[in-house]
Amino acid sequence: MQHSKMRSVIHRTEPVHDQPAKTKGSLGLGELIFIGVGGIIGAGFFLGSGLPIRTAGPSVLLSFLIGAFLTAQVTGALTSIATHHPVEGSFKVYADLYIGPFAGYMQGWIYYLASVLTIASEAVAMSVFTRVWVSGVPLWGFAIIYSTVILLINAFGVKSFGHVESLMSIVKTAALAGFVVFVAVVLLLGHASLGTPALPVVRSQGGFFPHGLSGVLQSMLIVVFAYAGIGVFATAAAEVRDAREIERGAQWTIVILTVLYVLSIGGLLLIEPWQTVSTKLSPFVLALEHAGMPMLAYIFNAVVLVASFSVMAGAVFSANQILVSLGKDHEAPQFVTKISKRDVPYGALASTTIGIFLAIGAAFILPSNLYNFLISASSFMTFFYWFLILWTFLKWRSTKEGKRSHVSRLAFGQPLSTVVTMIAIGVLTVYALFQNDQRLAFYAFVVLTVAISASYLFIRRKSVK
Repeated sequence: MQHSKMRSVIHRTEPVHDQPAKTKGSLGLGELIFIGVGGIIGAGFFLGSGLPIRTAGPSVLLSFLIGAFLTAQVTGALTSIATHHPVEGSFKVYADLYIGPFAGYMQGWIYYLASVLTIASEAVAMSVFTRVWVSGVPLWGFAIIYSTVILLINAFGVKSFGHVESLMSIVKTAALAGFVVFVAVVLLLGHASLGTPALPVVRSQGGFFPHGLSGVLQSMLIVVFAYAGIGVFATAAAEVRDAREIERGAQWTIVILTVLYVLSIGGLLLIEPWQTVSTKLSPFVLALEHAGMPMLAYIFNAVVLVASFSVMAGAVFSANQILVSLGKDHEAPQFVTKISKRDVPYGALASTTIGIFLAIGAAFILPSNLYNFLISASSFMTFFYWFLILWTFLKWRSTKEGKRSHVSRLAFGQPLSTVVTMIAIGVLTVYALFQNDQRLAFYAFVVLTVAISASYLFIRRKSVK
């Protein structure tokens, strides 16, 4: 492993090189792109896009473009450093080095807990959807089955993970592209069951901003979460065969995501009035049903399952990478640093397995509202580690190496755009506090943050001794 070696290199005062570092990873450019796309497009978009559409109306398209800008800035900041220092642990290591050990500790554990909660919530969601076809099996049974399969995929190593994630990403991408083509055909040839396209109706009922700017801001709280899986791309970057491909992979990932999101949501608004979009079912599935295409709706529902499965796979992979990094810094039990001959972090994988099953158990034992608040708290965790990534980037740019190094095109306009993005994240966080449900989730996030901070004081005291 190169982890400790790379750290000693970064600590030098003079730049080590002006060109990107070379690695000995096992992932190629295509697999890196598919891991990035696959780790982001999940149930949060296929199922959760209904709520921002109802909140913002047609202006939700602007919300997704703003979300793409924020994601591009975060990804650009991260890949700028990762291209020169593709280490395991990624943004956790960079925060540790350029801001301080406490920031790195918080970054690592916040991201890890958010990943575990995401995996558990996706498993529970998949169980609910599967019950549509198979009603005799209890929900917790499906949740355990899906989680076990994902854990086994990761147990076979990075290469196996890359192949599986690439396949699932192709399925999701093809489904969204197919939906866009379907809408285009309907608009060109017409469809008896759809009648007049919904767009003229939208224009006559509130225009592009039916709920004003407030609707856009309120929808952003959910839209940004549709991009939250970008951390998977960051942790996978350390496994790329040639670090020079990280920049290209990041650019293609953001472009593909933005195009798919905007075109698919735009197409949805053309055939389904935004006022009738469901917030409980996938709006895409519902639109296909209203179009008289039950078989296509049935297939799309299966794609939603694949989407959740893919996000789970990526979250397990990145969670293990971060946990290994914490272990190597003596900020987690040393057992998590154990690596097999196949380069599988079986110690971290075992620990993540326990965490996932505990979270799934909580989903079926705790009152539903308490568990939902806990899951919602992971959204604030996303804001937290995004903010720290941008802060780390600014600190890195102030060093001699950072000033001389190539900066990703995704971080266009930096450092001003970086500061603007940090302010935007802060504004969205404050805006969320004015909504009751989000405010309760924020309290849960604060409790978890305080607990992690307290554990750092214990570990710090132990290290001093």
